[in-house]
Amino acid sequence: MNPLGDAYRQLDQDTHNYADAGRALSVLRRRRAGKAALVAGSAAVLVIAGGIGLQQRLSGPPDVATTLASPTHVIKPPATAPRLPSAGSVGPGAMVYTACRSACPTFLVLQNGQQHVLGERTVNPPGNITLSPDGRWLGQPTTGGYEVRDLLGGTVHTLQPPAGGREDSAYSPWAWSADSRRLILGYHASGDVSAYAELDLGSGRITKPELSMGQEPVGVLPSGELLLLDESQYGKTPLDRVTLKLADSGRTMVLASEAGVLADADHGLWIQVSGERIFTLAHSGDAVTVLEFDITGKRVARMPLLADQYPVGPVADGFAIIQVPQDQRNGHQKLESLSPSGRRLLFEVPGLASIVLPGAARH
Repeated sequence: MNPLGDAYRQLDQDTHNYADAGRALSVLRRRRAGKAALVAGSAAVLVIAGGIGLQQRLSGPPDVATTLASPTHVIKPPATAPRLPSAGSVGPGAMVYTACRSACPTFLVLQNGQQHVLGERTVNPPGNITLSPDGRWLGQPTTGGYEVRDLLGGTVHTLQPPAGGREDSAYSPWAWSADSRRLILGYHASGDVSAYAELDLGSGRITKPELSMGQEPVGVLPSGELLLLDESQYGKTPLDRVTLKLADSGRTMVLASEAGVLADADHGLWIQVSGERIFTLAHSGDAVTVLEFDITGKRVARMPLLADQYPVGPVADGFAIIQVPQDQRNGHQKLESLSPSGRRLLFEVPGLASIVLPGAARH
């Protein structure tokens, strides 16, 4: 889902656990903050630099017009909240979050604003828990397996570990189809995927995608075809272009960066797919730019991020980013949708929160 799909491949060098995307974000934040602090000379100067960056963004950098809107929701942990019922309809989900890393409960926020407790000190949401793009389906790990529940009805689909699966392996959501009808999951241990499973949400049918050795599914296109990445490209650095292939037709596309490298010694290759939109990150020094491509490989948008902004993943009308407050413990993170036409504030969440948005998965 991530869940925050932030540099999982680079994270493997730091944490050796793809499923823990919350740690991925914290590692990336520390890495980028540390580099910025070295450049600025002190943490105090770093804070000031963030404020100046926001003023510069409002004046409009190249390729991105900026507009700000009032938040649709300010998300806070309730003093009391009901547990998610074990069965029945509750309504579509808008977000899953935990307000802090280790000691806070995990909540499901419905589109009507109501919150339900998913568990106390559950596994960190990003990378393990997922919501379908339409918010209807909630996926959570179980002991050894995974279950996906219909929040609008009583259906629950359960995946059991594959035959011969390792005891230290687990399922993580890998990719959603944009219509919320299909979910690809990876069964892995510390990022070493031993099997993929494809779940048809309408029928509950579970199949094994037919993949060649070294091919990773990174997206499900509206046509139904899987979009594949040859994993050998993960080890090529510096990398300024990446080739993807459609599973059925064999057609390839090349995503080329003109804003920096897609991967190097400090940054892992990052691919997110939502329908016919394909996103990747370009790095130039400490600067990060979100690049959007269509399914022919043509770049259609270039969205530079500020030093205090971090990529989350695609949303319906753009690309979600988190803007981190100067005082994370007492402040609020701003979750915004970024597009070439501007920025829209989606949610404000606690400064130390980890979040999962609809459609979030490994890719």
